[in-house]
Amino acid sequence: MDKQKLFQLLERVGTLLRAEERKSATTLNLHPAHLQVLRYLAQCNRYSDTPMAVSEYLGTTKGTTSQSLLVLQRQGYLRKKSDPKDRRVVHLELMPKGRALTRKLALLANKEKTLAGLATAELQVTQQVLERLLCDLQKANHHRTFGQCHTCRYLLTTHDKQLFRCGLTQELLRAEETLKICQDHAFPSPSRSLEITAN
Repeated sequence: MDKQKLFQLLERVGTLLRAEERKSATTLNLHPAHLQVLRYLAQCNRYSDTPMAVSEYLGTTKGTTSQSLLVLQRQGYLRKKSDPKDRRVVHLELMPKGRALTRKLALLANKEKTLAGLATAELQVTQQVLERLLCDLQKANHHRTFGQCHTCRYLLTTHDKQLFRCGLTQELLRAEETLKICQDHAFPSPSRSLEITAN
Protein backbone atom coordinates (compact mmCIF):
# COMPACT_ATOMS: atom_id res chain seq x y z
CA MET A 1 0.00 0.00 0.00
CA ASP A 2 1.52 3.32 -1.10
CA LYS A 3 0.31 5.80 1.53
CA GLN A 4 2.15 8.64 -0.15
CA LYS A 5 0.19 8.00 -3.33
CA LEU A 6 -3.05 8.10 -1.33
CA PHE A 7 -2.17 11.49 0.14
CA GLN A 8 -1.25 12.77 -3.32
CA LEU A 9 -4.65 11.70 -4.61
CA LEU A 10 -6.47 13.37 -1.72
CA GLU A 11 -4.44 16.52 -2.23
CA ARG A 12 -5.19 16.52 -5.96
CA VAL A 13 -8.93 16.08 -5.38
CA GLY A 14 -8.83 18.96 -2.91
CA THR A 15 -6.94 21.14 -5.40
CA LEU A 16 -9.49 20.47 -8.14
CA LEU A 17 -12.40 21.21 -5.81
CA ARG A 18 -10.80 24.50 -4.75
CA ALA A 19 -10.21 25.40 -8.39
CA GLU A 20 -13.91 24.86 -9.13
CA GLU A 21 -14.77 26.96 -6.09
CA ARG A 22 -12.56 29.81 -7.33
CA LYS A 23 -14.22 29.60 -10.72
CA SER A 24 -17.68 29.82 -9.14
CA ALA A 25 -16.59 32.72 -6.94
CA THR A 26 -15.22 34.64 -9.93
CA THR A 27 -18.48 34.10 -11.81
CA LEU A 28 -20.38 35.59 -8.87
CA ASN A 29 -17.90 38.43 -8.19
CA LEU A 30 -17.08 37.02 -4.76
CA HIS A 31 -14.04 35.56 -3.01
CA PRO A 32 -13.90 31.78 -2.39
CA ALA A 33 -13.90 32.47 1.36
CA HIS A 34 -17.28 34.18 0.97
CA LEU A 35 -18.74 31.10 -0.70
CA GLN A 36 -17.42 28.92 2.11
CA VAL A 37 -19.19 31.10 4.67
CA LEU A 38 -22.47 30.93 2.76
CA ARG A 39 -22.23 27.16 2.32
CA TYR A 40 -21.60 26.72 6.01
CA LEU A 41 -24.54 28.89 7.04
CA ALA A 42 -26.79 26.97 4.65
CA GLN A 43 -26.08 23.71 6.46
CA CYS A 44 -25.52 24.64 10.13
CA ASN A 45 -28.15 24.57 12.87
CA ARG A 46 -29.38 27.42 15.03
CA TYR A 47 -26.77 26.72 17.72
CA SER A 48 -23.90 27.06 15.25
CA ASP A 49 -24.74 30.16 13.20
CA THR A 50 -22.39 32.50 15.06
CA PRO A 51 -19.24 34.26 13.80
CA MET A 52 -17.17 32.15 16.21
CA ALA A 53 -18.58 28.90 14.82
CA VAL A 54 -17.96 30.06 11.24
CA SER A 55 -14.36 30.86 12.12
CA GLU A 56 -13.83 27.50 13.81
CA TYR A 57 -15.45 25.47 11.04
CA LEU A 58 -13.45 27.17 8.29
CA GLY A 59 -10.23 27.32 10.31
CA THR A 60 -9.87 31.06 9.76
CA THR A 61 -8.95 33.88 12.12
CA LYS A 62 -11.60 36.06 13.72
CA GLY A 63 -10.38 39.00 11.66
CA THR A 64 -10.64 37.16 8.35
CA THR A 65 -14.08 35.87 9.26
CA SER A 66 -15.26 39.34 10.29
CA GLN A 67 -14.13 40.79 6.96
CA SER A 68 -15.97 38.10 5.00
CA LEU A 69 -19.13 38.59 7.05
CA LEU A 70 -18.98 42.35 6.56
CA VAL A 71 -18.76 41.98 2.76
CA LEU A 72 -21.61 39.48 2.66
CA GLN A 73 -23.77 41.63 4.93
CA ARG A 74 -23.16 44.75 2.84
CA GLN A 75 -24.08 42.87 -0.33
CA GLY A 76 -27.31 41.58 1.19
CA TYR A 77 -26.41 37.89 1.44
CA LEU A 78 -26.81 37.66 5.22
CA ARG A 79 -27.79 39.65 8.27
CA LYS A 80 -26.80 39.67 11.91
CA LYS A 81 -29.34 39.37 14.69
CA SER A 82 -29.05 39.30 18.47
CA ASP A 83 -29.97 36.20 20.44
CA PRO A 84 -33.31 36.85 22.20
CA LYS A 85 -32.05 35.03 25.33
CA ASP A 86 -28.58 36.59 25.41
CA ARG A 87 -28.14 39.93 23.63
CA ARG A 88 -24.35 39.49 23.68
CA VAL A 89 -24.62 36.56 21.26
CA VAL A 90 -24.89 37.37 17.54
CA HIS A 91 -26.49 34.96 15.08
CA LEU A 92 -26.05 35.00 11.31
CA GLU A 93 -29.02 34.48 9.03
CA LEU A 94 -28.99 33.97 5.28
CA MET A 95 -31.16 36.48 3.46
CA PRO A 96 -33.23 35.38 0.41
CA LYS A 97 -30.33 36.51 -1.81
CA GLY A 98 -27.95 34.32 0.18
CA ARG A 99 -30.23 31.28 0.10
CA ALA A 100 -30.69 31.68 -3.65
CA LEU A 101 -26.93 31.83 -4.11
CA THR A 102 -26.32 28.63 -2.13
CA ARG A 103 -28.86 26.85 -4.34
CA LYS A 104 -27.07 28.20 -7.40
CA LEU A 105 -23.74 27.00 -6.01
CA ALA A 106 -25.15 23.50 -5.62
CA LEU A 107 -26.08 23.50 -9.30
CA LEU A 108 -22.68 24.84 -10.34
CA ALA A 109 -20.92 22.13 -8.32
CA ASN A 110 -22.76 19.45 -10.34
CA LYS A 111 -22.01 16.80 -7.71
CA GLU A 112 -24.19 14.20 -9.38
CA LYS A 113 -22.08 14.36 -12.53
CA THR A 114 -18.86 14.17 -10.51
CA LEU A 115 -19.93 10.94 -8.82
CA ALA A 116 -21.78 9.44 -11.79
CA GLY A 117 -18.92 7.08 -12.66
CA LEU A 118 -19.04 5.27 -9.31
CA ALA A 119 -21.36 2.37 -8.52
CA THR A 120 -23.52 2.49 -5.39
CA ALA A 121 -21.28 0.02 -3.56
CA GLU A 122 -18.20 2.07 -4.46
CA LEU A 123 -19.86 5.25 -3.21
CA GLN A 124 -20.75 3.60 0.10
CA VAL A 125 -17.21 2.33 0.67
CA THR A 126 -15.71 5.67 -0.35
CA GLN A 127 -18.01 7.52 2.05
CA GLN A 128 -17.12 5.20 4.93
CA VAL A 129 -13.39 5.54 4.31
CA LEU A 130 -13.55 9.33 4.01
CA GLU A 131 -15.69 9.60 7.16
CA ARG A 132 -13.11 7.55 9.08
CA LEU A 133 -10.25 9.63 7.69
CA LEU A 134 -12.03 12.89 8.54
CA CYS A 135 -12.78 11.68 12.06
CA ASP A 136 -9.16 10.65 12.65
CA LEU A 137 -7.87 14.00 11.33
CA GLN A 138 -10.28 15.92 13.56
CA LYS A 139 -9.23 13.94 16.63
CA ALA A 140 -5.52 14.28 15.85
CA ASN A 141 -5.82 18.05 15.44
CA HIS A 142 -8.38 18.58 18.23
CA HIS A 143 -11.04 19.96 15.88
CA ARG A 144 -14.77 19.80 16.52
CA THR A 145 -16.60 17.26 14.38
CA PHE A 146 -19.39 19.58 13.13
CA GLY A 147 -21.49 16.51 12.32
CA GLN A 148 -25.20 16.24 11.63
CA CYS A 149 -27.49 16.16 14.66
CA HIS A 150 -28.98 12.78 13.78
CA THR A 151 -25.53 11.18 14.32
CA CYS A 152 -24.89 12.91 17.66
CA ARG A 153 -24.71 11.25 21.07
CA TYR A 154 -26.81 14.05 22.55
CA LEU A 155 -29.81 13.53 20.27
CA LEU A 156 -32.81 12.13 22.12
CA THR A 157 -35.93 10.67 20.57
CA THR A 158 -39.42 11.61 21.74
CA HIS A 159 -42.81 9.93 21.48
CA ASP A 160 -43.41 11.99 18.34
CA LYS A 161 -41.40 10.57 15.41
CA GLN A 162 -41.16 14.05 13.89
CA LEU A 163 -39.68 15.62 17.02
CA PHE A 164 -36.37 15.09 18.79
CA ARG A 165 -34.67 16.75 21.73
CA CYS A 166 -31.12 18.03 22.06
CA GLY A 167 -29.63 16.56 25.23
CA LEU A 168 -27.40 19.62 25.67
CA THR A 169 -29.93 22.42 25.28
CA GLN A 170 -33.05 20.37 26.13
CA GLU A 171 -34.79 22.11 23.23
CA LEU A 172 -37.01 20.30 20.74
CA LEU A 173 -35.76 19.75 17.19
CA ARG A 174 -37.87 19.04 14.13
CA ALA A 175 -36.85 16.04 12.04
CA GLU A 176 -35.43 18.26 9.28
CA GLU A 177 -33.31 20.13 11.83
CA THR A 178 -31.45 16.92 12.71
CA LEU A 179 -29.93 16.99 9.20
CA LYS A 180 -28.10 20.24 10.05
CA ILE A 181 -24.50 20.29 11.29
CA CYS A 182 -23.68 21.44 14.82
CA GLN A 183 -20.59 22.82 16.54
CA ASP A 184 -21.40 20.79 19.67
CA HIS A 185 -21.77 17.49 17.80
CA ALA A 186 -20.16 14.41 19.30
CA PHE A 187 -20.29 10.90 17.93
CA PRO A 188 -21.84 8.30 20.26
CA SER A 189 -19.53 5.97 22.12
CA PRO A 190 -19.69 2.35 20.86
CA SER A 191 -21.52 1.26 24.01
CA ARG A 192 -24.21 3.90 23.81
CA SER A 193 -27.22 3.88 21.50
CA LEU A 194 -29.02 6.94 20.23
CA GLU A 195 -32.33 5.22 20.86
CA ILE A 196 -32.95 7.08 24.11
CA THR A 197 -36.35 8.53 24.77
CA ALA A 198 -36.64 12.05 26.14
CA ASN A 199 -39.30 12.74 28.71
